[in-house]
Amino acid sequence: MKNKRLIVLILLIILAGCTPPDDIDDPNIIKPTTEGEYTLIADFAVSPVRLYHGTYLGSYDAMEIGRRLQQKSKVHFPIEQHYLQEGQILNYDRLIRLVRRESDQNPQGLNPPAGSRFDIGDGRTFVDDAVVVADIVELNFLGNASENYALKGISLAIVLNQNVRRTVDGVDSFVMIQTERLYQFGTDIGRKLESYLRTIPAVGDVPIFITLYSTASADATLPGSFIGEGLFRNRSGQFVTNQERWVIFPSTEATNLDGVLAAQFTTLRSALQSLLPEAIGVIGRVRFIDNEADEMKITINMAAKTYTEVSIVTQITAQLLDTFENNDMLIVVEIRSLGTVLAVMERKRNDDEITVILLN
Repeated sequence: MKNKRLIVLILLIILAGCTPPDDIDDPNIIKPTTEGEYTLIADFAVSPVRLYHGTYLGSYDAMEIGRRLQQKSKVHFPIEQHYLQEGQILNYDRLIRLVRRESDQNPQGLNPPAGSRFDIGDGRTFVDDAVVVADIVELNFLGNASENYALKGISLAIVLNQNVRRTVDGVDSFVMIQTERLYQFGTDIGRKLESYLRTIPAVGDVPIFITLYSTASADATLPGSFIGEGLFRNRSGQFVTNQERWVIFPSTEATNLDGVLAAQFTTLRSALQSLLPEAIGVIGRVRFIDNEADEMKITINMAAKTYTEVSIVTQITAQLLDTFENNDMLIVVEIRSLGTVLAVMERKRNDDEITVILLN
C-alpha cells in the first residue's frame, strides 16, 4: 500500500495554472487557479441566455454539462492556445428559435413539428408532439492577444429529454426514448444546428464541437450523461457515440460495473459507520466513461456533537482514501453535519496527495 502525504488546509491554496506563454503578463486575462484549466478573459461576459438555462436545467445537470463540456473541449481546443468565454453566439432570440418546433415560419427549429409522431425506438410506441430538445449550452474559445482574442472555436451541448410526456386518452405518463433512437435524432439535429450556425457571420468557418446530452439518470440525485459528440471543421464532420453514466454506490449496478471498486467503497463505508453511536451515512456517486471509473464523489452525513468528532471522521476518511487503488480516478469527499458542510477533501488524478479543507 502506498504511503500518502496528508495536507490539511484552512484556506484554499491557489495553484499555478497553464497560461499561454506570450500572454503571461497580460492584465486582460485571469489565470486559472487550478492547473490544467482554461485561462479566462478579465472582461468577463455573462451568457446572454443564462436565465433560460437557470429555468430549464436542474443544478446537477447544469454543473455536469458545463464542467464536462469544458473537459471534452480540451481535446479540440487546447488550453495552451485558447481562452475560455461564455457562449455569445446564441443570444436569447436565436436560442428560442432553435428549441421551438420546426415549422414553415421557424425552419431552424430543432424540436419535431407540431402534429408529428415521434417513435421512441421500439417500433410500436409513439409520442404525439414530443418535446425532445430542452436547451443548448454554448462555450466559446478565443485566440490570444496577438490574435486580438478572435473566436477560434465553439463547443455546444444539445440537451435532450430522454423521458418525454405522452398523453393517451387524456391520461399523461412518461416514456423513455431508447438511447440509440435519441442518439440518431440528436445527430440529425446536430448537423442541422451546425448548418444554421454557419449562416451567422461571426461564426464563419471556425471549428464547431457539438455534444449530445441526455437528462435521463438512474437516480434523482444524479446528473444525466453525454451520449455522443462530433467535431465539425470546414463544414464536415462525424458524430461518435459516448459511453458515460453516473452510478450510485452502493448498488447492484455499481457492483456489476466494478466489483473491486464496490468492495473498496464498502470497506470505507463500514469503517466510518462504526465510529460514532449515531449512524453515519455514506453515499458515493461515480462517473463511468467507457465502463471505467473516472470520478468519485463521496458524501458523508453525520450528526456531530463536538469538534473532535468532526476531526476524527475527517482524518480517518482521509486515511481510508488509500483504499481506492485506482489512481486515474478523481475523488472528492464532502463531510456534512445536519446539512452544513464541515470539510472537503480531494485526491486528484495520478496524485498520491490528499488535500483537506476544514470549513468550520
